[in-house]
Formats: sequence, structure tokens, C-alpha cells
Amino acid sequence: MHLTITVQAEHMSDELRSLDQELAEADELRGHVRPVAGRGTSTELGVVDSALMVALGQGGAATVLATAVITWLRRRVGHVSVKITAPGKALELNVENVRGLTADQIQALVAELSDSLSAGSDAGPPT
Repeated sequence: MHLTITVQAEHMSDELRSLDQELAEADELRGHVRPVAGRGTSTELGVVDSALMVALGQGGAATVLATAVITWLRRRVGHVSVKITAPGKALELNVENVRGLTADQIQALVAELSDSLSAGSDAGPPT
């Protein structure tokens, strides 16, 4: 299953590159994440990365992705949100939702996000 991850932030391109680096550090995701180019805004010249495309395979990759995204978000400053779009669903997390969570709440959120992402990975192509 292919997922698209977008970031909304004041310095969107920098934050997207930072998330890309975070995901690249996970062995289960290495080689399965690639930036997707888009047009720059009126203040940016040329082509900039506008999203990340993730090829999510079987096994624990959904849990690794969920953990990496939540961990990355908890270290962000300011108003940063991440939208993960999969066939038939879109999930959104932001700094305000994850920063104050306890360890148990983080574990529950990782499990919920992982289950949601995994739900479509065996479904095959949409009809």
C-alpha cells in the first residue's frame, strides 16, 4: 500500500526534509520513502518537496511508521501537523495532540495509528 505524508508548518520544506530523515533512520522503512516534488510557493524558487510517498509493506512497518511520525512530531516547535493519506482514509496528527501525552497514551496512539494504517495494506487495489 502506498501512503502520502504531507506536513503543514511555517517552514514546510524544512520540516518535510526533517521527517524524511527521521523515517530514513528506521531500518523497516529505509528505501521505502521518497520525496514527491511539487511547485514552490511565490516565496520559493523552483521545485520543492511537497510530500513523502511511503510504500508500506507487510509486517511491522505500520507500527514503525506510526512510532517515527509521533516521535518526530513531539520534538517539533510551533504549529506543525502531519497528514497521512492512504487509499480511502486520511489521518491527521499535530504537535498539540501529541506533545502532552503520557507514555501509555503514546503507546495507545501508536497502536491506533498502526492498526488504521495496516487495515488497508492487505485489501488490494481499490475498486
